[in-house]
Parts: sequence; structure tokens; C-alpha cells
Amino acid sequence: MDQTTLEIGRVGEDLAQKYLSSLGFKILERNWRWRKCEIDIIAIHRDKIVFIEVKTRGINRIEQGVDISHSQRKRIINAANSYLLQRAKIKLESRFDLVRVRKTNGDWWVEHIRGAFEVV
Repeated sequence: MDQTTLEIGRVGEDLAQKYLSSLGFKILERNWRWRKCEIDIIAIHRDKIVFIEVKTRGINRIEQGVDISHSQRKRIINAANSYLLQRAKIKLESRFDLVRVRKTNGDWWVEHIRGAFEVV
């Protein structure tokens, strides 16, 4: 039976969280929502708060183009700013990362891109 997109996304986020935790990321939030935007994972790593977008692709699916569109970046940045305003005690520099999770030939693999985009 084929997995739904939602199920594949959950698997990807679970794998991303385990991977990031193994690197010393302290997970603060998962699937944090603000208005119509969701930040997949919010974590602290070393001296930064990191907002992480997880992109999961199912069996042998090849994606072309940009992982995070310009409009999605804007929504993530706005949501991150809202998160930081709501939690005024967090005074850390922020970073935006991307974690790609893909299933190829029955195996899942994780690719972590630190600083995937900048606030401009």
C-alpha cells in the first residue's frame, strides 16, 4: 500500500528530528504554526536558534527546481520573527536550515543544509 503525502512527511520529520538530535540540536518545537505558516522544527544548536524546513520525497521521486520558494521563505521568516517576539527571553542569533529526506531504493537518506537561506 502506498503511503500518503502526509504520512511520508511525518516519516521525514521524524527522521530529520532524530538526525538533528544526534548532532546535538535541542528540539524546542515541532510543527509550530503561526497564521497560515508552519515551521517544521525549531531547535537550538550551539549559540543559535535554528528554524528548519523539512522536505520529504517518497520513493524515487525526483524534484526539479527550488526547495523553498521565495514566498515560502517570506512566510517562514515572518513566522520565525513572530516566534522570537512571543519568546522574548530567547536572545540568540537565528539561522534557517533545510533538511531533505528522500527514499531511494528502499533506503531513507538525510541531507542537512545549514544556512539554506538568509534574511534579506
